[in-house]
Amino acid sequence: MQKSKRLIAYLVVVLSILSGCSSKPGDTPTPQAAPSPTSDQAFAEQQEDTFEVVAWVDNPTPAKGEIVNLSGSLIKNGVYLGGMMMYATWPDKDQERGVPNCKVLVIYQRGVCMIKTDDFTSGEYVPVKVKFIYNDRSYSGETGFTIK
Repeated sequence: MQKSKRLIAYLVVVLSILSGCSSKPGDTPTPQAAPSPTSDQAFAEQQEDTFEVVAWVDNPTPAKGEIVNLSGSLIKNGVYLGGMMMYATWPDKDQERGVPNCKVLVIYQRGVCMIKTDDFTSGEYVPVKVKFIYNDRSYSGETGFTIK
């Protein structure tokens, strides 16, 4: 007898829970238009990325014989990128034309190269170009320094 009372109580609870889930007359949901599916490709094509190359030297007017630290960053949509190579070139009579003077992995949002100033003359402006390859595209910038 005790078991049958428990069973009846259990059934009443289950039925009341299930009846709360059922729809009532007049509660017909209005159909809503589903958003049209878009692919990631279509979204990417709609959004155009903005890239910026920033290059700078720690000393724009070094004395002959000093070392200049060159830094470069590639920024995509305001975010500094890493994990790619930075290539830097500057005039050097001992360097083969077209071969970078410095190749460095960009970590912590920038690449860094050291430039010896021994072979440059006083008053000479030394242009320094940096290049990044990101997703099979090339991004370039320029900076420089003048020997005292």
